[in-house]
Amino acid sequence: MPENCSGLWRSQDMVLLQLHMQREAAHDTILKLGHLGCVQFREMNVGVSAFQRMFTNDIRRCEDSERRLRYFDEQVRREQLRHKSARLAKVDHASAIETLDTLEPKLEGLESELRELNSKWEQLLAQKNSMQEHLEVLSQDPSFFRGDEEGDVVGGGVDQGRSEDQVEDGGGPRAGGLRYITGMIPDDKITLFERLVYRATRGNMFMRFNPAKETFINPATGETVEKAVFVVFFSAQRAHDRIQKLCESLQASIVPYTIGNPQEQENGVRLRDDMEVLQKTIDGTEDVRGQILRMVQQNIYEWKKTVLVEKAVFSVMNMLSFKGSTAVAECWAPQDDLPRVQTALSEAKESSGAQVDSFMDKLLTKEKPPTYYKTNKFTSTHQSIVDSYGVSRYKEVNPTCFSIMTFPFLFAVMYGDIGHGFMLTVLATVFILKEKAMLATELNEIIAIVFGGRYVLFFMGLLAIYMGFLYNDFFGMMISPWGRPFWFFPEDHAAAVANCDPGFVVWHGSNASITQGCKVAGGSPYAFGVDSDWAEAENKLEFMNGLKMKMAVILGVAQMIWGLVLQLLNHIYFKDFKHIWFCWIPEVLFLSCTFGYMDIMIIVKWLVDWPTRMLNGMTPPSLLETMTNFFLAPGSVEPKKYLYGSASTQNSLQTFLLLVAFFSVPFMLIPIPIIEWRHHKRAMRRKEDKQALAPDELVDEGVDDQDPDSATKVAGVEISAEAAGVA
Repeated sequence: MPENCSGLWRSQDMVLLQLHMQREAAHDTILKLGHLGCVQFREMNVGVSAFQRMFTNDIRRCEDSERRLRYFDEQVRREQLRHKSARLAKVDHASAIETLDTLEPKLEGLESELRELNSKWEQLLAQKNSMQEHLEVLSQDPSFFRGDEEGDVVGGGVDQGRSEDQVEDGGGPRAGGLRYITGMIPDDKITLFERLVYRATRGNMFMRFNPAKETFINPATGETVEKAVFVVFFSAQRAHDRIQKLCESLQASIVPYTIGNPQEQENGVRLRDDMEVLQKTIDGTEDVRGQILRMVQQNIYEWKKTVLVEKAVFSVMNMLSFKGSTAVAECWAPQDDLPRVQTALSEAKESSGAQVDSFMDKLLTKEKPPTYYKTNKFTSTHQSIVDSYGVSRYKEVNPTCFSIMTFPFLFAVMYGDIGHGFMLTVLATVFILKEKAMLATELNEIIAIVFGGRYVLFFMGLLAIYMGFLYNDFFGMMISPWGRPFWFFPEDHAAAVANCDPGFVVWHGSNASITQGCKVAGGSPYAFGVDSDWAEAENKLEFMNGLKMKMAVILGVAQMIWGLVLQLLNHIYFKDFKHIWFCWIPEVLFLSCTFGYMDIMIIVKWLVDWPTRMLNGMTPPSLLETMTNFFLAPGSVEPKKYLYGSASTQNSLQTFLLLVAFFSVPFMLIPIPIIEWRHHKRAMRRKEDKQALAPDELVDEGVDDQDPDSATKVAGVEISAEAAGVA
């Protein structure tokens, strides 16, 4: 039924629509309705697998486009370009900037061109790295290869007792009768390379390293790599093959070099000339590649949005029913937004060039409508928080109306601090003031989450400041903004006599210590919040924890009671009186007689003048012990530890409350299941009766075989005898 306050208090009135449109207008219609954000489509192809649906191939095209966009993202990150994609706060959805048909060939061409450039760039860079490694080896001082200066020696060196003629032929160049291998290796592989070569040659080797003067770029990843020049001297031919395999496995490159050959210097000059030409080619390739990536970076956000929208549109089109040139869709829409839906149908018909007007029909159904709340930029975040715990049933009271304030307040109760709350408020204020600018840019994932909750954070910060003043807490320290403290914590009896109110001195007696407090002589209660002098007490932590725990208990029970009030409103709205009598009332009685009573005791204990009572021999009772005895030992309140009235009065009341709570449990658990079982049984009986009566009705309304001219009625539908095939 219509609800005057539908919107955020209760779900908007929803109607089931059947949309009829020309096949050519289906895509634009779904796109327009999707931009409205208030339409939920229903599945009309139940039982049809995903592979048999009409637009599965289009969805695969969207997934291929998403893969290409991920590849572009990876390339942009590798280039370490600054992401400057534009995000429009408001987009004119009436004119589509890009469609999948126009975007797909563009992405395919860019991917092909970029992959070709990357392949060429990697080949050129690998060739440049090879030349640079050769130059690094040639630039080493001759003493590096002779070993006549201090170097890194691994193992015991080569057996000097062996002569050149004892070494087998082949196995690489020689120097002084020893074979050797030169090359370049990454710095992070040097230690492992040393150990493996030492083991492969059984210590019969001599190895030296020298850091390279230039850094190298890995063609596969684009990252810079630090390398070092190495030379390994050994004697056996088998060691040459083993070292060569180790170099391949550890990404070390072998550079051919002949020690003492004057021709090597001429090779170095030629390599430098070749590198200059090669570097120009690489720079040109990088310029072209950079231009493409910058163009991609400027448009990739809109491309991603287009692909996601198209994928969603085709997913919905798979839910439609197509018959010839007509497409039929069923959807839920708010009653108040029907004019907008009709406008979207008309605009889609015009933009698609369809010849037949699209129209919609209202369908009568007993199916329960979905829940829809109309939100704005302030309430949408709160609604998302509530929906994460569960979506309300259709026309139930929306808890978001109250959580808008209770959520930030409960946060402040837990994290109340003036300094922290001020920082949070400033951060949220900056986000709110720069809202338009930040909506126009693509944000980091974490920053986007924080920005989305900017209004929630703003109220959380303000209320944290308020609770910080109540707790008298500023970055974990107590301050005294409201003047002279009310409490004093004497170190000895003399200090108590000098500073405390005379009545409180009698209370302390001669055993006053710093763990006891008294009222300052002539003092008045602290103006606002916790007295700052509690910072000097030894039991500060115990006092503050107890205060916050009791506040949390009171607020928690109050929130549960308010939840029951909302539940009552729902039961009254749906006229569900059985749940009021056999569920809601027992729940209220049980909660009020147990935890509600505990909250009342907390407040009463705060209001009692315990110093005066203690002068009369009374002792403040422990609430934890009182509630434990409430369940386990009813009527056991001691004469000197009662909280209100007298011990007998408190015993009688607690026994009565316990009995009410005890008898509320069966009323909560037993009647509702029995009633629901009887309703289910009655519904099944009616269903069986209908199934039993159906064949009899068909017999009564069957065909009269003896009267061929008579009309034929089947299931209430009249068909002529000739159409029925009767002779």
